[in-house]
Amino acid sequence: MMSVKLKRNLKRITLALMIILILFIRLFASSVLDEPFFGDTLTNLVASKEKPQVLGDTEIAKLKTHIYPINLNATKDVNFDFTFLESKIQDAEIIGLGEATHGTNEFFELKSKVFQYLVEKKGVRTFAIEANFAGCYAINEYVLTGKGNPKEALSKNGYWVWQSQEVLDLIEWMKNYNTTKSKAQKIQFYGYDMQNATSCINWLDNYLTKSIPTFNRDLLLEKFDENNENLRKLDDKSLDGIKESNLKKLNVLEMYIHNQQNNLLKNDSSDFRFAEQAIKIIRQKLNFFRIKDFDTAYSYRDSSMAQNIKWIKEENNNAKIMLWAHNGHIGRGTFSDDFKTGNWMGTHLNKLYGKKYYNVGFSFNEGGFVAQSPPSTNLFYLMYSFTKSIFKDEPWLVRNNFLKPHSKSYLTNVFSKLETPCFFLDFKDIQNDKTLREFVNKEYEHYEAGAVFINKKSALWTTNLYELFDAVIYVDKVEPAKNFRLGKFAK
Repeated sequence: MMSVKLKRNLKRITLALMIILILFIRLFASSVLDEPFFGDTLTNLVASKEKPQVLGDTEIAKLKTHIYPINLNATKDVNFDFTFLESKIQDAEIIGLGEATHGTNEFFELKSKVFQYLVEKKGVRTFAIEANFAGCYAINEYVLTGKGNPKEALSKNGYWVWQSQEVLDLIEWMKNYNTTKSKAQKIQFYGYDMQNATSCINWLDNYLTKSIPTFNRDLLLEKFDENNENLRKLDDKSLDGIKESNLKKLNVLEMYIHNQQNNLLKNDSSDFRFAEQAIKIIRQKLNFFRIKDFDTAYSYRDSSMAQNIKWIKEENNNAKIMLWAHNGHIGRGTFSDDFKTGNWMGTHLNKLYGKKYYNVGFSFNEGGFVAQSPPSTNLFYLMYSFTKSIFKDEPWLVRNNFLKPHSKSYLTNVFSKLETPCFFLDFKDIQNDKTLREFVNKEYEHYEAGAVFINKKSALWTTNLYELFDAVIYVDKVEPAKNFRLGKFAK
């Protein structure tokens, strides 16, 4: 028979293991899902009740006088009216439009219509999106010449979130606009991200093979980022070796292109310059993929995107440009109090261009959007799925997700009280009203979602829209974008 002492020790061990398991679960919930460490129920018992931030009826009525309503029901026969932008962006050369989610129909439609207005009325000639640089080459070729399949070209941009009918419609509009325009008047489509080197390597392979019959393909780099699972199997020393060997090989390829400049320029000077920039993009990725500190990596990516935008602008005679990205990248934000580490793209652009950079954030109160989401939000399943993803990609299906108004999202609650389904607010218009300015100029919880959505808590970001943006476009109720990957795994 089991001794009393052994039974007692087993009970202690079991209790200790249960405590460790509970603490581990709460640590996971706290770090990954942003839940309170001890859970909502226990936290609410000891936490003081948060005082709601409100505006009185008089202030709400005053705030309403500063907004510009936008007619979401505009059709082909009734155009969107963005004439109010005339005085807001008169000095701007770079107009950044964000989005609170990567999958909202109204955000995509509004940004497309703003771009059309900027092209037709404000001389904007370039569109650039948070997508792979070389992955957007085929889209731009279609926009300029009408050659190719636009939907197929869109699928190669590197990000599934843009594979939607709304973005495809914009591409078609750009192509149709160019049909009657001279070369100097034509608008162009670019991607400015650098998270993928393979698309640049493939483009260089195609370009050099076609341009130089004697080109030795052994000069090309290995497609080191093509398979993430293979990279996960390697230790740090091997990964550092991949970085260093490819940087050396890239220098050789760059020198080869430089030496072949006269031959390459016989075909197309713009493609030659694109090749030079593709080399820079690959170098950015090689330096990026071994950065372990999150803030440093985030800032490096965003600073690289800002430099790529600078190249795109200069490549197009420094013409005005509109940017499309998530709120986070467009905003003038940072992870540090002194703006020394973890700066967002908008901060880097602001340093480069100052007041010539004008940015608009997007916000919403409730509704639907497209994102990758797990089949279950059970905590144990999420722990299993996240653990598995460390060793092997654990993709979730692309789904429609829906959120109801959040009681503690005080700013959007006030915006909703303006009873205007969609509006534009330039924060300069309220800066001289102390009450309104002090109310808006605070950190509030907002719904924000990228490519992944887990639950309501994961979509609540605490931000100060007043500090991050020049203006905001608010939509009270939103619908999911018409994404082509819906119900499928993201690619």
